[in-house]
Amino acid sequence: VFMKVIDLVLLLERGKRRYELVGTQQHGTLIALDVEGRLFSVLDGEVVNRVNPEAFRGFSTRSAYLNPGGDGFWPAPEGSRLGYEYSTGSWRVPPSLTNARWQVIEKSENSLLAAAEVDLINSEGRGIPCLFSRRISLEFQAGSMLQKVTESIRYLGRETLSKDQALLAPWSLCQFDCDADCQLLLPPCPASEIWDLYTPESNCHRNLTPDGWQVAMKTDFRFQLGLSDKVSGLEFCDKRRHFRVQRTAVALAEGFSYIDIADQNPANEPNGRPVRFSAYCDPSGFMEIEAAGGTPTLLTPDCVSELQVRTTFAKS
Repeated sequence: VFMKVIDLVLLLERGKRRYELVGTQQHGTLIALDVEGRLFSVLDGEVVNRVNPEAFRGFSTRSAYLNPGGDGFWPAPEGSRLGYEYSTGSWRVPPSLTNARWQVIEKSENSLLAAAEVDLINSEGRGIPCLFSRRISLEFQAGSMLQKVTESIRYLGRETLSKDQALLAPWSLCQFDCDADCQLLLPPCPASEIWDLYTPESNCHRNLTPDGWQVAMKTDFRFQLGLSDKVSGLEFCDKRRHFRVQRTAVALAEGFSYIDIADQNPANEPNGRPVRFSAYCDPSGFMEIEAAGGTPTLLTPDCVSELQVRTTFAKS
């Protein structure tokens, strides 16, 4: 059963967390301004994303990360010597992300722009000051909602950094509860365009059909699939709740390139396969459909990395 939007609003208000709603409480997107700027999409008055109530009641620390659910906006890469989750040596979500205070810059009935300053520190200890922004616009059709989000990271530093010193790409992670009635669907593509970012490998979860790949979401181990730029998008399907969500993204602008976003040892070089889309599945019962942007060849002052994501939510 999906959470009612009124229950999410009550969670936010009881936790004294600010929020804004684009669209309406029947069909729209709520941005939790004091909860990582996460987006929560609403169809027929129900929140279709995963919601973790503990993240609205408490706060993340180095010892315990409270993953809010919704649709998060993180910097990539996650691991390697240039990643952003290992500046303390062990994995943690940067407090500049968990404690960010997003501000609404513009708003209309079906669109919104919000931004937050986020100072990042990569695994080598280099500080990278940034302005994160999320520009949201909604379009409605019978039974579905198209959510267009432009995720952007503006580099606010004064030094020009090479790709050997810093990588900085926007990364959107959209979460859903999942069980044995759920599948990840991928378009037809060679098996070589899909690979595992963790071990053990998830080949036992994948099945190739004439319509493309089906990936089972009920799992005893966590897995994450990397998808190449030859894959056009991905889809999450929940048969029991008669719900599906399709995600794609606009191709990168000239001068930007996809990177290896993987969670990996901070001693590693960030030279794995470049990822355009990815999907994460956790044995605790949630999954993510993810889209990654690109990093510039040179990180120059005021440079902006953009990721234009298109996500369609529909009930059948």
